[in-house]
Amino acid sequence: MSILQNLVAASQLDESVLRQQARSRQAQWQSWLAPISDAQPTGDDPGYDDDFQRIREEVNKISGVDTELICQLAEKLLTQTCKDLRVITFYVWARLQRDGETGMAEGVTLLAAMLERFGAMLHPQRERSCKSALEWLGSRRMSDSLSLYPEVDMTTMQVIIGALLLAEATFSGLAEASRPDLSGLYQILENRLVQSGGAHSLVPQTSREEHDLLPQHTDTAPVMHTVTSGRDLLDQAKVLAKYLRECPGGWLAGHHLMKSVRWDTLTELPPLDASGRTRLLPPKPESKAHLKRLYLQKSWSELLEHTDTLLAQGVNHLWLDVQWYAWQALLKLDADSVRADILCRGYERAIGSSAGAGNPGV
Repeated sequence: MSILQNLVAASQLDESVLRQQARSRQAQWQSWLAPISDAQPTGDDPGYDDDFQRIREEVNKISGVDTELICQLAEKLLTQTCKDLRVITFYVWARLQRDGETGMAEGVTLLAAMLERFGAMLHPQRERSCKSALEWLGSRRMSDSLSLYPEVDMTTMQVIIGALLLAEATFSGLAEASRPDLSGLYQILENRLVQSGGAHSLVPQTSREEHDLLPQHTDTAPVMHTVTSGRDLLDQAKVLAKYLRECPGGWLAGHHLMKSVRWDTLTELPPLDASGRTRLLPPKPESKAHLKRLYLQKSWSELLEHTDTLLAQGVNHLWLDVQWYAWQALLKLDADSVRADILCRGYERAIGSSAGAGNPGV
């Protein structure tokens, strides 16, 4: 079974339903899909266009990328100058970098629509360049951007899978040597789904770190809204837990809230590899070192605060060292052992699901 078929199976929907869902979202792109002109529906190759060069310069930056500028210039080029796969794939990446999984879903929907509407007329006309433009979607750049948004929302993921099915269908008539190989992108998506706990996970088993949030997401205070996915639930639990921990006497309630969301929703092991171990990522070495350093320095308040931070990130809720350090901090901070004893009584819930089940250190 191909990796794309694995994603289809994980989506829990039939291929025809996935395609229909993706196609129904193409209506929003009608102005982008309009031909540049009757004589030249896909316009001219933008290789020497100033706007295209500015997009490439932004994409090639190591840091400080202006994704808003890329999106604006891509819209201008695709609606006024050309229909070009390089511009479209750069747009997909910029939307992912800016808006996360939802942005990627909209970007690949546009890509599929362009491929269906214009096919071989799309620029660049050179076969190798066309193939490279599409295969760039499986690059390290895409992988790094997706890692900023590790929590999978299956409804959005279904849209992405459906759009990729539509895109793949447009390649079916091409010779094998000319057919773009998107397996790199499919592998990235499958790994992300597995590391999030699989398609059946009620709450994503991994969570972004606070410093991973992009600037445009940190300026506004989180607001409570209707929960529509496990990702929403986890984000709002973080807000509530933080509030409780900052209240006098509220630390234990905030800790229990986060642990309940992260532990009690784990009803089965995440998908296993051939050796019977999960593919969840192990704790970061710097996290281990920081915990040990705070412990040796006897910085108990800082140590407790850091365990709270770690508990909400990645798959650290399955890393028992975090719980041990929290227990140690409470023993040293409190005049009695009440909170520490309460913490210990909750460990049995985690031991059965985490000990020996994941990568070394999880």
